[in-house]
Amino acid sequence: MSNFPIVATVLSMILGLSVTRLLLGALTVFRIRRVAKPDWVALVWAVMLFTMQLQFWWAVNALSAVKQTFSFLEFLLLVMLTLSLFVTAALLLPSRSEDEQNGLRVYFEQDGRYALLSLSTYLCLGLIVNVTLFEASPVALWGLLDVIMIVLPIGAFVARSRTAYAGITLIYVPINVIDMLISLAN
Repeated sequence: MSNFPIVATVLSMILGLSVTRLLLGALTVFRIRRVAKPDWVALVWAVMLFTMQLQFWWAVNALSAVKQTFSFLEFLLLVMLTLSLFVTAALLLPSRSEDEQNGLRVYFEQDGRYALLSLSTYLCLGLIVNVTLFEASPVALWGLLDVIMIVLPIGAFVARSRTAYAGITLIYVPINVIDMLISLAN
């Protein structure tokens, strides 16, 4: 008997909360734009995260074509994957105007950059899910892109200079687009 409807429902609920959290953060940035200057780096990461959330949601809908029944451990792995997206969304942008009194750049440097570690966790778990659950070859192009996409946010997190983490952000954008196009083609 297929347990896919239960798996899809739980993942979609968590993912819905993740998307909601990210969009509320974007609205907070918009609402306080007159008193707290927005920062393009955090907003670019937010756009990339949003595309990943939508891409994951699309993958959840297609999951039943790949696998109908999941063990509890597989379910937990998928839940952890989805929760890492939620944590990324919760950390990336402020949820209250009080969190961003000094501007989005300061917020990102002090707190928001921790979202990049969670993003790398999501991508790492995604690599594990693809290899173990769906038997995808990690030596394919998507595997190489995933490794690059795991390492770059960690590099941006570790970087202390604005120039370094902004440069990594700009490098990440086309890689994210290529990855999205490859996954949509499959």
